[in-house]
Amino acid sequence: MGREAEGEARYRGEAGRVLALLEPQEIILRRGIRARIPRAGITGWRAEGEALHLDTAEGPMTLALGAREAAAWAKALARPLPTLAGKLGLGPGTRVFATGDLSDGALAAALAEARAATADAASLLLAVILDEVQLAAACDLARSRPDLPLWCVYRRGKAVPGDAAVRAAFRGMGWIDSRSCAVSDGLTATRYVRRRG
Repeated sequence: MGREAEGEARYRGEAGRVLALLEPQEIILRRGIRARIPRAGITGWRAEGEALHLDTAEGPMTLALGAREAAAWAKALARPLPTLAGKLGLGPGTRVFATGDLSDGALAAALAEARAATADAASLLLAVILDEVQLAAACDLARSRPDLPLWCVYRRGKAVPGDAAVRAAFRGMGWIDSRSCAVSDGLTATRYVRRRG
C-alpha cells in the first residue's frame, strides 16, 4: 500500500490542504487537518472525478487528490489487507519452528497451521525475544540452522531488548535484517538471514 498524496480534505467539519498517507492499517492526514483513521473504521469508499469519498466511523471524508490518484487510492483500498501469516511468509507447506512466549493472539493464530516440532523439520525459524536470555537463545537457534531465515519477534518501542539490541546481536554473527512487520499492538518482528560470502 504506502501511498502518499497532497490535496484538499473535508472531514469532521474541517476543511484544509493536507498531506494524506495511505498506510496498511490507517489513513493519516497531516498539515491542514490532523487525523488518523483506522482501516477498520472505513466502511466504504468510491472515487468520483477528482475526489475520493470515504465513509468512516466518525463521518464522511472527502479527499480531493486528482482523478488519477483518487482512482489509485480506491483500488488500493479494495485490496484485502495482508494477514500476519502472509507478512511472515507462511504459505502452504511452510513449517515454522518457534520458541519463546507464543501467547500473543495474533502470533498464535498466524502460526497455528504451520508449526514444526523441531528446527530440523522446519523451513523457517521464529523466536519471541522478551529478555536477554531469550535473545541469547535466539542467537543459538540461528547458529544451529544458519541455512534458514529467522524471524525475531520483540516488544515495540523502548523495551529491552529492543530493535537495536537484536540487530547488534545478529549483525555481530554475520546475519542481516531483510524484512520487518508489525505483529500486534505490542510486538514487532524482523526477519534475519545469514549474510552470504
